[in-house]
Order: sequence, then structure tokens, then C-alpha cells
Amino acid sequence: MLLLAGCAAQQTAPTTWTSPVLDTEFADPFVLPIDDGTLVAYATNHTADDGTRMHLPVSTSRDGQYWTTPVDAMPAAPPWARAERPDLWAPEVLQVGDHYIAYFSARHATRRRPDGLTLCLGAAISKTPTGPFVPQPAPLTCGGEHGVIDVSPFRDVDASGQEQLWLIYKTDGNCCGVPTTFVAQHLRADGLALIDAPQTMAGAVNDQPWEGHVVEAPQLLRHDGQLYLFFAGNDYGNGAYATGYARCDSPAGPCRDALENPILRSTDGPPPLIGPGHQHVFQFQGRSWIAYHGWRAATATHPRYRAMYVQPLDWRDGRPVPTR
Repeated sequence: MLLLAGCAAQQTAPTTWTSPVLDTEFADPFVLPIDDGTLVAYATNHTADDGTRMHLPVSTSRDGQYWTTPVDAMPAAPPWARAERPDLWAPEVLQVGDHYIAYFSARHATRRRPDGLTLCLGAAISKTPTGPFVPQPAPLTCGGEHGVIDVSPFRDVDASGQEQLWLIYKTDGNCCGVPTTFVAQHLRADGLALIDAPQTMAGAVNDQPWEGHVVEAPQLLRHDGQLYLFFAGNDYGNGAYATGYARCDSPAGPCRDALENPILRSTDGPPPLIGPGHQHVFQFQGRSWIAYHGWRAATATHPRYRAMYVQPLDWRDGRPVPTR
């Protein structure tokens, strides 16, 4: 039986698709549907209003509208990460056998890149989707010179019918003024180690005006046999941040950007939607949904924050279309 995390958050049901379903700090959301019909959402680390540091915030919902108050699903930070501020970002969770694996990026304690400590990818294991997740003793990879970030597991079936596990992630070149790319690499069957060589996803690079200096938050999924790559682009800190997609021939590409990108962008409202991105598409109650974060304005007692939004996603002639 799943134990729901925390108490139900006190909030009003959304009246429009531009109202957040979890109106608190919950950046880079990932939503995992589980067998009993519950949705489990994970987010980037942050410090709660009471000063408590949450390495892996988790919230649950039975209907996608009302979510529990986030609690920490990873009590201890990875032993290889910087202790005082591990920067544990953008977690995603995959069930492998009878356990759950949380993949994430974190700031390495000693490894350096040109502008500071390197971001590496790690994994943590739990017997339940709400934790506690126990980090592995070493990172999965730190990539090349600039580090890696925004990890996303993908379970696929090859032409022979064999299951394959992939890890999709981003090179962190925007740290240091070079183009960003997405990388695809096979995971071992248990999900706890990378195998084979990393493959740069052909065509998945920031080369469109709306993407600005970065593409990030990659997610692969199949719909009606076609492989789609969802991603975010531009500066996450302002209203230029947006969400788009590409069609890919394989997990390693080549990928071709959709002409209608971006499919999610800032709107004036009311209420306004600012910087919708770091999205995750998932299946729930027989249809597709898209979760993402957007900026909420500062108040007299709280700085601005990224809240979680969820809205339906329709498929029209092979095109994913967020709807009201």
C-alpha cells in the first residue's frame, strides 16, 4: 500500500489551465503514475519556509488537481556531492523490478569545470515511490569537460522485441558559452549503471531563435509508434522560457524540430503564465497530460517561485497540443 506523503495542501481547484495545481516551490516537476491510480510528483531540491532542506521533494495526488504538501523523499544527500549545497536538480524516477530508481544531477564535491564544481548524474534506490531513496556511493557519469545535467530515463522496445533502458541527458555547455546537446546512453538492465558509449542525439541542439542559448529537460516517449523528444529552451529565469518538441528516428536521433514550436509559452492571462517549461508528459486516466513549472510572483513574505502546472495534452495528426 502506498503511504501518501504529508497532508493535503490547502489550495483551490484550478479554474483555468493557467492556474497551478501545486502553488508552492516545485521546480522541474516529474510525474510518475503508479499502479494503484496515484500520481507521484518529484521536484528539484529547495529549502522550505521553515528552513528545512528537502533534497528530493515529493507530492502525491489521486486526481491530478489536489496534491499533498511536499516532503523530502531523500533524507541524505549523495556522499559524492557537495555537502553544504548539493544542487540536487530535476529528478526523474523509473520502476525497475520491485524497486524505484531516482535519477538526478548534483554538484560534485571536488571535480571542477571552468566556472566551478561540476554537475554529475546520480541514482538513488527506494522500495516505494515516495522513498526514502538511498543514493548510490558514486555518480553514474560526470560527462566531459562541462559536466552533465537534466537526466531522463526511457524504457523502449527494439525491433526484435527486447526491452532497452536508456538514459537521456544534457551536456552543460551553456555554463561556459558553448552549444548544448542531448546525449543518449544505454542503462544496464538493473538501471544502476551506464553501458556502451554515450551518443550525441543528432539534431538535438539549440539552433532555433526561440531556444536562445540553451535547450534542456529532454524527455523521450513513443506515441502511435513515433518517437517524440520533448524539451525546454531559453533562459529558465524569465518569460522567454518555453517548451517544444521534435520527432526522432531513434533514441540517438536524428531528431527534427517541430515547425510549430514552442507549444507552451508565456501568456498574459489572467492569470499570467510565465516561463512554462521543464515539462513531463505522462499518461493518466486514459489520456496524455503535461506537467511543467511556471514562475509565480513574489509576495511580501516570500520570493518568487516556480509552481507546478498540469494540463491535458491532445494528439492531433501526430502533433502534441496542450489544451484547456
